[in-house]
Amino acid sequence: MKILLVNNYQKANETATFEALKLSLAGHQVEFQRYKPGLQFADADKDLVILSGGGGEGSEINDTYSQDKLWYEDQINFILSTKKPLVGVCMGFEVIASAYGSKVFEMDDYIRGFKRSKTTNKGLQQFNKKTLTQYESHKWYVPSVSSKHFEVLAESVSGVEAIKHKTRALIATQFHPEKGGTLSLNQLISSSLV
Repeated sequence: MKILLVNNYQKANETATFEALKLSLAGHQVEFQRYKPGLQFADADKDLVILSGGGGEGSEINDTYSQDKLWYEDQINFILSTKKPLVGVCMGFEVIASAYGSKVFEMDDYIRGFKRSKTTNKGLQQFNKKTLTQYESHKWYVPSVSSKHFEVLAESVSGVEAIKHKTRALIATQFHPEKGGTLSLNQLISSSLV
């Protein structure tokens, strides 16, 4: 499968997480692009686009970079206009949720480590699991998403953990399936294309 992997990490110390993402895609033909405002997404010949985790000073979900333009505004526009299947992980999840009007809030504490989330009825159908234990590493959360656009697949005490678009090949998780757990990244990719 030809995949465009959009790297949302802006800090050098986040390379270990991005490396895990690259390793989990072994066997696929992957092209990498680091996100920055104005990016021309190289998705023309790709079967799938993955929006990675990320963040960093000056590029968190609500940050602006010039004349009050959101750092992720070009990515939001891409999400809304592309016809390609999409997978969002952590920051990718937050940008996708934002693109469809969901609010993303900063938490008091950073969540890091393996955490449990409960699947909804739709999530049980999607993943065939009542609970998911996945690696999380984030300081932002999405308490709810538009029911017009999304099915919530999993939730935890810190908010929505997994969503699937109702009419598009688009799936996203707040957690990091590339870091292991109940659900692998390849399982998530397969789920997005169904």
